[in-house]
Amino acid sequence: MAVVNVTYSLPKDVTEKKVVVHSGTEFQISTYSKNGHGADVSRSSKDPSLRPAYYYTGPPWSLLWSDTKLFLKNILYLPCIVYPFWSQPPARSFHLGVDNRFREQPRFLVSQLHRQFQAWAQTYFHSGPMDELYPSWNNISDITFHMILMVTQSAFLLSLPFLTVLSFNVFVAYVALFVTINYVACFMLNGWMPDGFLMSKEFPATAQWREDHADEEWIFLNGVAVGKNWLQSNIDRISLTFHREVKGVHNRTAGIIFDVIQCLLERCLYFGTADTRICFSHISDALLNPEKKKIILILHSQGGLEGSIILDWLINQHPREVLQKLEIFTFGNAANHFNNPRVKKEHAVPRIKDRAIRHIEHYANSRDFVSRWGVLHFKKQTAKKDGRFLLLGEITALISRKTQIIKATTKTAAKQANKLDSEWNAFEGVLIERSGSGHQFNQHYLDNIFPLDDSLSRVQTNGDGSPLPGTFMASMTNVRNDPWKIDEQRKLTNGTDGTAHHNNVNGHSEEKEVYKVSRLWKYVNGNSPMDKKQ
Repeated sequence: MAVVNVTYSLPKDVTEKKVVVHSGTEFQISTYSKNGHGADVSRSSKDPSLRPAYYYTGPPWSLLWSDTKLFLKNILYLPCIVYPFWSQPPARSFHLGVDNRFREQPRFLVSQLHRQFQAWAQTYFHSGPMDELYPSWNNISDITFHMILMVTQSAFLLSLPFLTVLSFNVFVAYVALFVTINYVACFMLNGWMPDGFLMSKEFPATAQWREDHADEEWIFLNGVAVGKNWLQSNIDRISLTFHREVKGVHNRTAGIIFDVIQCLLERCLYFGTADTRICFSHISDALLNPEKKKIILILHSQGGLEGSIILDWLINQHPREVLQKLEIFTFGNAANHFNNPRVKKEHAVPRIKDRAIRHIEHYANSRDFVSRWGVLHFKKQTAKKDGRFLLLGEITALISRKTQIIKATTKTAAKQANKLDSEWNAFEGVLIERSGSGHQFNQHYLDNIFPLDDSLSRVQTNGDGSPLPGTFMASMTNVRNDPWKIDEQRKLTNGTDGTAHHNNVNGHSEEKEVYKVSRLWKYVNGNSPMDKKQ
């Protein structure tokens, strides 16, 4: 297996050097020294230095232009949303059997032929009918309906410029009529869900799981183009992976094209939909429930984008003691930011209790278009300086340096200092990047990261609970910007000349397997992580 890149953001005292300047003004910029004190900023009263706003708070038109450029840059990866359509047989000696819990009742085929077909299909679809592209009646129906919606929605959008010659009332009536028909048609995908959520199926062991983990609540928020059928498959797969009962809050689909437009509204206008608000209320209720000690939030695709907005609301509304119960895990995250403010100073010893949320992990496939348009781009931007990853020694030198001189001699330079900069952003949590393609939650993420055994009831592991050799979780890692290594260098730095008294300041972090880095792995098969006292 290829080495897996694990990426953390750079400390803010390495990147926090940008200000708004007036043309021709020379001044100093504060940066934190190792003792935590910043140097004074030299400026005139007419030329204030300002801490620039984070990227995601920029003007909507600037964000839209930036998103458009990022879309075009990665447009060749669009087919990778669904590719590969199936997987190669897994690296294991047995053949997947047919699980009666998921076997559909045959409709037009002889029962025996149907069972043989399922046995063949499960060789290439490792979660059987739970995989999104598995050739079941429900999946084929959903895919066909989405293709019809893509054609009709594309035709609708292309027709709009030609209808501008009509009167305003006719134009508005046309748009309203199509949107209404589209909404009614999507009811076939979304189904009847009056409470806005589903619960995972009652498996034979569900009652025991519920009893064993009564102090936990697991919530899932789905991504683009997911109707009731795929949402049920997603939460069932999560339930079988971690042996917990799962609540799936439904981010309803309006068709792929309209869902993408909704994503742009959410990213560029910071717009919270009704589904976003429903999920927020479920998480808030769980956080305030004294019987719940852990709230696990799993987000996929657009769910990650909505989750970033929900997280901002949670941070604004709930005290730190309540937020410490929350853990967040995302897959193929489409967000452009992910906040997790410190409750202590940036240069302190990195401890999980010093953040509002103790644990945030982002899993992404390297050739997944949505990940490249979201978490892979924005997380890596916060991990780089001047467009590249820094060596440990370079980070140490920047931390130890106290001040820096910047001179803006032209209006262009002044404008450049205030441009929309995705390096100056908030995207907290560790990024674990798998080399591969695909965006479907079950088929392309969980099947590759948490493969089930032949009974489709638990994750494959060795006798000691470690992952099988050759699987993703058994791969070695390359850790970028390891916060614990950076803190070691921070302590060793003399703070004068930007050097560190350490022979291996440019060395790599100690190699570990992915499962030793992954917090989420510690929950598989009903296990729970052993948390150290902070």
